[in-house]
Amino acid sequence: HGPPPQLIKLPSFRHEVDYLAQQVQAFHAQGTPWNSIGIIYRTKFMAEEVSSHFEREGIPVEWINRDSNSRNYDASQDSIKLVTMHSSKGLEFPIVCIPGLGFMPSRYGEPTDEARLLYVAMTRAMNQLVLTCAKQSEVVERLEGVLGQ
Repeated sequence: HGPPPQLIKLPSFRHEVDYLAQQVQAFHAQGTPWNSIGIIYRTKFMAEEVSSHFEREGIPVEWINRDSNSRNYDASQDSIKLVTMHSSKGLEFPIVCIPGLGFMPSRYGEPTDEARLLYVAMTRAMNQLVLTCAKQSEVVERLEGVLGQ
């Protein structure tokens, strides 16, 4: 449902996080509850950057699996859910944002496994999917081809 996925190219990962902060604030201003937005990330540094930036901006964010005390979450709590690609399986959000696609595939992961992981993350979006990248990668090139960008 909703508009086609967007692949937004930006000059750095920090710009990706700034862009996502602006996007989620715009969604919220249009009436989207915070808990209807999921940000799904691949590596811990991404979550650290998103979490700290959003907190500075006053955007409520709940980082799932940040530590042993945050394994469970309250879906009804009015906050954006920040979750790993691995942990996103079985979850759904009206709006999903996936930053850092330029870092995929991970140098430690098999490209096929990384593609499956990204597929799981992307299919968590029920209405809108926002993808960002700050550099070219095999994943970005394939998405550009699929999205006609």
